[in-house]
Amino acid sequence: MIVQFWNYLVVRLLQAVVVVFVVVSIVFFVARLVGNPESFLLPYEATDAEIETIRDRLGLNDTLIVQYGNFLWDLVNLDFGTSYRGAGTSTIAAIGERAVNTLKLTAAGMVFAVGLSIPLGIAAALRRGKVTDWIARFLAVFGQATPSFWLGLMVIFFFAVELRWFPTGGAEGFRSLILPALSLGLLEMAAIMRLTRSGMIDVMGSDFITTARAKGLRERTVIMRHALRHALLPVVTILGLGLGRLIAGAVIIEVVFAWPGIGRLIIDSIVQSDYPMVQTAIIVLAASIALANALVDVSYRLIDPRIRAGAI
Repeated sequence: MIVQFWNYLVVRLLQAVVVVFVVVSIVFFVARLVGNPESFLLPYEATDAEIETIRDRLGLNDTLIVQYGNFLWDLVNLDFGTSYRGAGTSTIAAIGERAVNTLKLTAAGMVFAVGLSIPLGIAAALRRGKVTDWIARFLAVFGQATPSFWLGLMVIFFFAVELRWFPTGGAEGFRSLILPALSLGLLEMAAIMRLTRSGMIDVMGSDFITTARAKGLRERTVIMRHALRHALLPVVTILGLGLGRLIAGAVIIEVVFAWPGIGRLIIDSIVQSDYPMVQTAIIVLAASIALANALVDVSYRLIDPRIRAGAI
């Protein structure tokens, strides 16, 4: 069984590597078809000779296949290149400085989503048709129907500009994290809450719940130890997908709140056609999402021992 588990884990990790490779390859070709880095590296009045010189220095005069081959060779050697606009700054070092802020924002968004959605989903399932259920369903609809960037602008206007409870942007202290985390996590909160509610409703009508109650177990024990554990399996699935959405959504939220993370760095690098920076950032984000999904798949066995690694 242990060998089977490790074989399954290796297969999942190899799949993650393939996904990252495909995503980065697409980014490589698309960026070079639409980008024009020399226009940002040289003054407007630069001569054709100066343009050709810098293109040759950056290797942009080579064919796409040659550039792609050089890129793959550097990647194999763990050489992620240097930024075009950063005067030789290592791309991985620049992203490492921003990664902490992005990780902090993503984690805060997930904590907000999970911390609010699961208790609310449980309460809504146990009080179907009552006020708590209606409030939870309203929040779910509102969360799924509201674009995160619009919500971010609205909370900035109301809580930061009008009430002055929070800063309008930046990453200075805990208070500056609250509004971005709320804007980022609301969509996932809605999805997790609805799934928790429906899962709990299905489980609470099961025979083993009736048996647990017949044994005289306290209702709290029945809900937390028996019902919730079985209802969490689909929630864990959406958490893996939700983490990817949170990381992707952080790109927009970081721009709205002037949050100094990887997402904002990607936007700035795309605008200025900084190919190495964009490629390295996408590698980091894609690898994070793929790894998170692989770990979620593996975690199924911890939540429900009936599931075996080879059967997932």
